[in-house]
Amino acid sequence: MLAAACRIFALLVPVVASILWAFAVLAAEPTPTKFSPAQLPAQSSPSPLPVTPLEAAYSARAGEPLRQFGYGLFAPAGDATAGIGAAPGAIQGNYVLNTGDALLVTLRGQKSYSKRFTIDRNGQLVVDDLRPLTAAGLTLDTLRQELAALVTATWPGTEAFASLAEVRRIGVLVTGAVHRPGRQEISAFATVLDALSAAGGVERSGSLRTVRLMRAGGSVTVDLYALQIAGAAGNADVPLHDGDRLFIPPLGATVAVAGPVKRPGIYELLPSGNPLSAMELRDLAGGSLRPGRGRFLRFGIGPAGEETAEEITDADARRFGDGDLLMFAPQREDRRGEVRLEGHVLRPGPRAWTKETTLEGLLSRADLLPGPYLPFAALESTTPATAERSLRPVDLSAVLKGRDRRRLAEGDTLFVLGASDIDFLTSEPVLDLLRGERQPPQDACPGLVALARILAAEPDGPLATGPQARAAATLTGARTPCPPVFTTVPDLLPLALGHSVLRLTGVPRPGFYPIAGGLEAGTETAGARETIVESDAPHYELIGHVRRPGTRRLVAGTTLRKALADGKALKRDVYPLLGIVERYDRRTLIRAYLPFSPQEVAAGRADRGLADGDRIHLFAADDIRSLVKSGPPGTEAAADSESEPPMLAALLDPAIVAVVGERTVQVRGAVRDPGGYPLADRTPLASLVAAAGGLSADADPAAAELTEANGMRSGVDLARDATRPIAPGDALRINPRPQALEARAVSIEGAVRRPGRYDIGRGETLSSLIARAGGLMDDAYPAGAIVTRESERRREKEQFQRQARELERSLALEVEKGEPVKAENVALARQLAAQLRGAEPLGRVVVEADPAVLRTRRDLDPLLEPDDRILIPKRPLTVAVSGEVLHPTAAQFVSGKTAEDYLDEAGGTTRDADTGRSFLILPDGRARPLALSSWNHRVDVIPPGSILVVPRDPHPFDGLDATKAIGNILSQLAITAASVSVITR
Repeated sequence: MLAAACRIFALLVPVVASILWAFAVLAAEPTPTKFSPAQLPAQSSPSPLPVTPLEAAYSARAGEPLRQFGYGLFAPAGDATAGIGAAPGAIQGNYVLNTGDALLVTLRGQKSYSKRFTIDRNGQLVVDDLRPLTAAGLTLDTLRQELAALVTATWPGTEAFASLAEVRRIGVLVTGAVHRPGRQEISAFATVLDALSAAGGVERSGSLRTVRLMRAGGSVTVDLYALQIAGAAGNADVPLHDGDRLFIPPLGATVAVAGPVKRPGIYELLPSGNPLSAMELRDLAGGSLRPGRGRFLRFGIGPAGEETAEEITDADARRFGDGDLLMFAPQREDRRGEVRLEGHVLRPGPRAWTKETTLEGLLSRADLLPGPYLPFAALESTTPATAERSLRPVDLSAVLKGRDRRRLAEGDTLFVLGASDIDFLTSEPVLDLLRGERQPPQDACPGLVALARILAAEPDGPLATGPQARAAATLTGARTPCPPVFTTVPDLLPLALGHSVLRLTGVPRPGFYPIAGGLEAGTETAGARETIVESDAPHYELIGHVRRPGTRRLVAGTTLRKALADGKALKRDVYPLLGIVERYDRRTLIRAYLPFSPQEVAAGRADRGLADGDRIHLFAADDIRSLVKSGPPGTEAAADSESEPPMLAALLDPAIVAVVGERTVQVRGAVRDPGGYPLADRTPLASLVAAAGGLSADADPAAAELTEANGMRSGVDLARDATRPIAPGDALRINPRPQALEARAVSIEGAVRRPGRYDIGRGETLSSLIARAGGLMDDAYPAGAIVTRESERRREKEQFQRQARELERSLALEVEKGEPVKAENVALARQLAAQLRGAEPLGRVVVEADPAVLRTRRDLDPLLEPDDRILIPKRPLTVAVSGEVLHPTAAQFVSGKTAEDYLDEAGGTTRDADTGRSFLILPDGRARPLALSSWNHRVDVIPPGSILVVPRDPHPFDGLDATKAIGNILSQLAITAASVSVITR
């Protein structure tokens, strides 16, 4: 058991030590420098690079934007030095050490520590308590071997490990056309590309093809194009030496490539000045976007500055030099050998064309979507005489029956219409234009724009003065959205209207229906065709969620019940509580909206006689729910809705939408689908609850509450008052039963007899949970019980976030005041803020968990919350010592030992320790200060399972106003780490 306890608390040592060691490593950085506001990270993303005069000149000549190639190779100026050089973890054992390299030396055994040492100017590595090692010129593997031999000889049984903590820096002078010329401090692994990135990259006025690397013994030329085009690094990956110089000369001769190529742009020529061919330039730009032969056009600058154009017939002739522009274009970009089938079909798109292709061969019934409109389609073809595209009507039923076998020409397109396309011919936007409104709405589709243009251009034409315009004055249109086919082919809308007849009966909706077999209205023989199809017999119309919508003949004695066929004409998901009869009185010119209950009519408990011209509106249940949730236009619900208005509101007459809103009853509480439910009239309570999906499992039928429209409120028993009528405007609330159990469970683990998850009731306490879990084991340690809670975790997380913000705010204030702040202090503060934001507290709650104490002190028995986690550990036999001590350890617990005794067993404190802020973490999670200084409070008893923490002195933060908070922050992180160590064992 002692060994197990040691392993448990040993987990704490590396967690706390790693937090404190991070500050020790950062504090050992080189000589401090002053910090300025310019070193703060940028708060906004970099803006796009401005256009250079060279790019503007070429772009104007080409008629398209062209940018200089290759300059995106370098990181933005704010990130130029990010990632330069190899990371220490990636360095191989054959790396040759030299002055300035830093190594992390770790000893384990008789002597234990982990420290960082730097190879000095004499090339020696001086490790504490060891003789100096000559490290300069040795490989990393050789140094490890010599260090291991030296440590073994000095301390038998001690292992030595060495890794490269930081690569030495070298100085390279970068001059010429770079953003930040001057001496650049870079890694010893850096290449030419790294040095240029450190200098901010090459300016676009500088050359990428003649970068010169100069060092003792000569110079070499680096071509960065080879790296970007062919992936050949060449001299670009040559390792640099200390004292090397890089010079970037001005930009040389340039050419540009424009057109459908993969990489259009401006390219620098080789310094040799040899001209290039059109093929070489096209390949330099990545090749053309599509295969096939192309045309090359050269735009050159003459001696006097004039620009000349030249067709290049020999693509291999070297004709392109400084200032030339190549315009590339494929010889042909059209498509051959196709006809198209579009619109209301399963697979719209191109079809293969042969000289024998006919309309009959292009289309079959298997190609059509459900509900095609067969009397009319449109064929778009090219007129040979004028080469213009034109539309002609097609009788689709004749094509399907084999009576229309006309041949198709290459490029023809057949457009098939559906029922929704035909409905749009009688929509309100179309009717408004036919009634005389010549300006379409601002968001009108191209089809409406084309119709408005024809009506305005031909005010005496067939559409503006014909039967369609006269009929529009008496029609009521739907508010349907514009179908895509009239957006793709705008002229199809006027064509369909011009071939339409007005049908008032025998169709789902009175309106315009195009017929391909007749003549256009307005022609000299138009009178020979029937343009209005209407019966004088009385009729009524079924609209909406019925099996067979449309007009019906009205015979004597027809009622709502007969029209709905005793409910058989209704669809299964029809809304049962409200339908509307729209009635127009031709004598008084008044339109009335008469509500009725489809459920009551189908059951035979209600009925109404019908009149000539009645329109019976039935709704789907889902449509009514969406309409009521969004609210009628102009209401508060509609204003608060974040979603688009439902499609039903766009299709219905606003008056009908208003009737639905006026007759709504709100149902709240324990029903499956709470919300608003419109009623026709006084409706039984049971019917309303059924429409709301019925009662939920937690409903209390005897505790319902009814608030009437006049403000009176009364209790309702759903079982006793099922037939009580509910009127429009009332509100019904179904109360749930009181919950006996919490919605979630808690878990108890560790030294209990039956660990696991337990459902808890309201008011459940820790003592009752321990009893349900069988009580504590004999070796349980209730003094170290750990209770974690989600609400407390969130509070601690917010506290850490707030402390991080305060730390950053204090730093910013110091900078704004102009106070001198060391750069390494700024880095330390930022890292601390990042650690605070990334810390994940457990939300530990300090509680009393000893059942014997809880039996006598009920006031100490904590109430449980859902998702609480309780861990009862076994009795430990150690006290952990961590932080700024020479050897963090888990010392054996002995009654009466003081904090100084435990610190002595850990080798004592280091020189960086802040003994005045030392503290003790007790087994139950509380923290108390230790008496390691004369002024501090004394802890008399150190129980087993405690953790003694000696934090680091926050002296690196001298000069910051936030210094006083650093010690507290480190303490909180250490407490969090300790909790993690214990809870995850």
